[in-house]
This record gives sequence, C-alpha cells and structure tokens, in this order.
Amino acid sequence: MDRKEILLLQEAEQKRIAEGLHDTAVQDLICLSQRMELILLYMDQDITRAKLETVSARKEVKRIIGEMRETIYDLRPMMLDDIGWEASFERLRDKLLCENSELSVCFDIDAVDLSDGITAISVYRIVSEGCQNMMKHSKANRIEVSVKNDGKLIRISICDNGIGIEKESSFEKNHFGLQFMSERVEALSGKMKIVSDTDGTVIKIEIPTESEV
Repeated sequence: MDRKEILLLQEAEQKRIAEGLHDTAVQDLICLSQRMELILLYMDQDITRAKLETVSARKEVKRIIGEMRETIYDLRPMMLDDIGWEASFERLRDKLLCENSELSVCFDIDAVDLSDGITAISVYRIVSEGCQNMMKHSKANRIEVSVKNDGKLIRISICDNGIGIEKESSFEKNHFGLQFMSERVEALSGKMKIVSDTDGTVIKIEIPTESEV
C-alpha cells in the first residue's frame, strides 16, 4: 500500500465518521437543545412538567454519550489491543444483538496476525460495517459471518436472508457503507464481490496477507 492509497483510505474514513456524527450526534444535540429551551419555558409555567422533561433530557444525554463512546471506539478499536481478536468480535456480536434482539448472528472467525495492525483492524472494520449495513437496509433476521485465514489469503464472507439491494451498476456509490468497504478492500489489494437478490445478500472478500502482497 503506497502513501497515496493510505491517504485515500484515511480520507474515506474521516468522511464516514463525519457523516455518521452529522446524522446521529449532531441531530440529537439539536433536539436536546430545543428540549432545554422548552424546559426553561416550563420552569415559569409548570414546575412539575419541567422536572419530568429534565429527567427525560438526562436520559437522552446518557444515550448520546454512549453513542459518542462507540464512535470513539470505531476510531481505533482499543479492545483489539486490550483483550484480543476473538473478544473484539464477541463484543461486536453483542452490540448487534443489543440493537436488534430478534437478530440471529453467527460468527466463524479465524485468527489474524495482530502485528500487522492495518490488515487486522481493516478486517474487523469491514465485518463491522458489513453487518451494520445489513441491519440498516436488508430487514434480515439472520446474519452469518466467516473470516478464514490460510496464511496467504484472508477470505471474508458476510451474508444475510434479507430483501436484497438494488441492481444498479453504481449501487456501491449509493450505499456509503458498501463504498467504505470496497475502498478499504481495494487499498489492501483485495477483491470484493456482492451477490444480492430477494433471498438475501452475500458479500465475498479476499485480502492477501502482507507477505503475499
């Protein structure tokens, strides 16, 4: 990976984080600001209502803090360093199930050399983005993920039983998560293929290990 590819990857990552913050935290803070103005109004008119709104606003603040912590974690998955590869994917699975308790999530994850930080983190983020994208758009109730490492290639498979995605030739550009995945795979000299129909979506990825690049 040359310096230009690294810079392009960093730029894509920053864009993804910026859009995520704009769509979540910024909008939530705007709503919270409006609620605080309402509380000030109630303070002069209905103190009981003001107290109830304050309790509700406090819960909202805690929720926003939780989401910001997740964003910070995505900047650098610290648990990958702290508790290791398998535990990081267990945490990801728990997060998916927390967001949708009716979802069935099956992971089959081989070990990856953590000394090659870029590849390891990229594989984790690709899987995370793929799962999140399926949760948001596919209406699936089952997601299966496998990461197989034979020492030469890391093969990633992410599939669901959802409604599929549109067949436009430029569909990756219309799905920011898929675009992020494709750019990261390309930067690692890998290949990515998507097959989708009304029975579900399958994302197949092959990434050469550093020794094979």
